[in-house]
Amino acid sequence: MRKLCRRVFLVGTTFALATRADDFNAILADIKKARAGTKTLTASFTQERKLSLLATSVKSTGRLAYVAPDRLRWELSPPDDIVYFIGPEGLSYRSKSSRATASPQGAQIARALADLRAILTGDLRQLEPRYELTGTRAGDETTIAGTAKEKNATVRAFTLVIGKDLVAPVRTQLVEGKSDTIDLVFSNARLDAPIDPATMKP
Repeated sequence: MRKLCRRVFLVGTTFALATRADDFNAILADIKKARAGTKTLTASFTQERKLSLLATSVKSTGRLAYVAPDRLRWELSPPDDIVYFIGPEGLSYRSKSSRATASPQGAQIARALADLRAILTGDLRQLEPRYELTGTRAGDETTIAGTAKEKNATVRAFTLVIGKDLVAPVRTQLVEGKSDTIDLVFSNARLDAPIDPATMKP
């Protein structure tokens, strides 16, 4: 009887794990399909960066703009007053006092922002070589969580919540270092609105 119960338990557990994997694959496929048809995305955001070492937090506001397939503009409003551009040529930034460009395989911040582009607008499957991914659906929201496989990754973990359309981000948390976090809350998201191409390059 014990052997039979154990066999039933193992079969049930295997079936549950397979069902969860199938559900997660379906979630990623649905997100990929929804994002594949997106030409542009714009949104406002509030950002709170919590620095555990200094026991403080820094709040900012800004806007993001995305143009398919691979251009992201990340603009922080004054007093930060800095704009990041991510494109095929790499990462560039522009502030009042300086500007610079890093190659796509260059600085860690370039890779971190490239990951952010994938998280917010890309095919999440592209993150699987570097992150363990999980996902759930609840009501009109879908949540994707990722944990970095590399110990020295700039973004150690992330949580993304997207809305019913499976495209527009609702909120995101990024974990850096041991316990530093960046919490982003998005609003006024617009899909496929016209964007001047000149604003997407430094």
